[in-house]
Amino acid sequence: MEKWKASLYRAALALQPRPAWLRAGAQLFSAQGNIPARQAEGIRRALQAHCAVGAAVALFDDAAVTGTLAYGAARFENGRPVPVTPDTVFRAASVSKHVTALAVMRLAQAGQIDLDADVDEYLPCSLRHPAAPKLPVTLRRLLSHTAGIQDGASYIAACRDNPPLSALFPGDCFAAAPDRFVYSNLGAGVVACVLEGMLGQDFEAIMQRALFEPLGIAATFYPQKAGENMADAFRVLPAQAAPTLNNALRRARPLPAPAPDPARHYLLAQGNLYISAPELARLGREAMQPRYADMRRGIAPFGARAYNLTEGLGTFIVQDAAVCPQTLYGHQGLAYGAMHGLFYDPQARRGFALLTSGASEARDGVLSDLNKAIMRQVFTDD
Repeated sequence: MEKWKASLYRAALALQPRPAWLRAGAQLFSAQGNIPARQAEGIRRALQAHCAVGAAVALFDDAAVTGTLAYGAARFENGRPVPVTPDTVFRAASVSKHVTALAVMRLAQAGQIDLDADVDEYLPCSLRHPAAPKLPVTLRRLLSHTAGIQDGASYIAACRDNPPLSALFPGDCFAAAPDRFVYSNLGAGVVACVLEGMLGQDFEAIMQRALFEPLGIAATFYPQKAGENMADAFRVLPAQAAPTLNNALRRARPLPAPAPDPARHYLLAQGNLYISAPELARLGREAMQPRYADMRRGIAPFGARAYNLTEGLGTFIVQDAAVCPQTLYGHQGLAYGAMHGLFYDPQARRGFALLTSGASEARDGVLSDLNKAIMRQVFTDD
């Protein structure tokens, strides 16, 4: 978001009267675990200041999830707020990219996949950029958004219709340059298709086998498998009482067959992870381990879009002294008005998972005001 747009958004949000349904949710708050009262209150105030409809925050260190905070409403039933609990499941949006990268690293370390293999061998169409037909696209390039792929109009339409991948390539999905950083949901989503082609299993089964089951994590890429304690997503500007993401409707859809489909499974890895905050925090603890150090090596700066971010492998590298003095790692998620984040400091061995049912979308560049506010509470000791 450009600075002038962010300023207008903040001003409009401050001037907009908070509707009754949003005020009702703001009265709901609970904290569990070993969280200092001052820190818990600081996080509550940050959520309120940034107009969170509802949120779950889980704090962690290298030994355990140290505490959870639940704020506001997960959804509304008959006009009444259903409180967020620590077990509430949210659609984590682009935090999914970081979680997918964790599984990819584990598979690569086990010798089951090759990060630098030409992915065209495993897909129904070629991803090679027309300006560089001899330059292969690899999982490493897809995970770091340097594969020459962008989110064109055909991808936006595909989010509704899910045509085969060959209907998108060739088309308007190629970026201007074949090897420069361009953040792409499509490119990240194709990672699932590549894994299916490499391993002969569907993406959900791959993630369960490679990551969730070994760590005992309850998570899924299908809302039909996520249970009933789920959060919807709401926009707070303009304030809309009707959810922009209604998970009851998503749960009512038929569950796809458990079979690989490299032609169509590009709408999962980029943003469709369903998980609770404590379970996401457990993945954050895992991500701090030395075995994932390659994910935290900078590959491409965000450039003019975000002065404080560099991209690793499915990882945001945050260097912003105005937020905290140390370098942070993780990923942000934003979709349907919901703002999420998983960020950690491997040196200090601590971090947080934030999942919301809607909040302010204000951000200078990429990193949101809300995520920066939570970072200050978690990573600044004064």
